[in-house]
Amino acid sequence: MSRYVVWDKKTDIYTRGKDENGKMHWTAAEYINDHAQWAGNPAIKVVVSGGPINGDFFEALDQMVEVYSRAGLEFSAGMSDRQILDAIEEFEQNPPEAPPSAEERIAAALEFNNLLNM
Repeated sequence: MSRYVVWDKKTDIYTRGKDENGKMHWTAAEYINDHAQWAGNPAIKVVVSGGPINGDFFEALDQMVEVYSRAGLEFSAGMSDRQILDAIEEFEQNPPEAPPSAEERIAAALEFNNLLNM
């Protein structure tokens, strides 16, 4: 099952936690009106959690692409929404290694120097 799916803006939204009124289930229209009016914009593709509890995640696809692009994930032109979401999931599951810090580089250089002086 995919972690993320593009929401059709028709499927009901279910959350784990209750809102201030004790509600955990909304129709699409209720959720847009009560929690995310921006999602009603037809130009915005909304991403929700995959699975029956789809309200665990709720974000605009364009925002996700921007965030992950800044983190180093490259998207190619012409990728489908599903390909974009698959690439994001893969990136989350296998993040790139961070470059070594200055302290790590200095420690490695000192270790190497010590080995040379033995």
